[in-house]
Amino acid sequence: MAIIAYIMLLTAVGKEHEIAETVSKYDHVTEAKVVYGSWDVVVRASLDDLAQLDVLVTKIRKLEGVEQTSTLVSS
Repeated sequence: MAIIAYIMLLTAVGKEHEIAETVSKYDHVTEAKVVYGSWDVVVRASLDDLAQLDVLVTKIRKLEGVEQTSTLVSS
């Protein structure tokens, strides 16, 4: 059973489009959209296990311009 995760990103001003484009190319990412509201980018990922999610979230958090993340997990 796949794990579906939604990762919300708060970015530095003006970095949201660049970050969404970069993250959209990562393994397991099915969508990365610039949004309006409290978050700047929402990422959807489909993964096999939580270890893969940990790798993905850690990689995203290391991107220059990512200031905060919040992850929602569903199965």
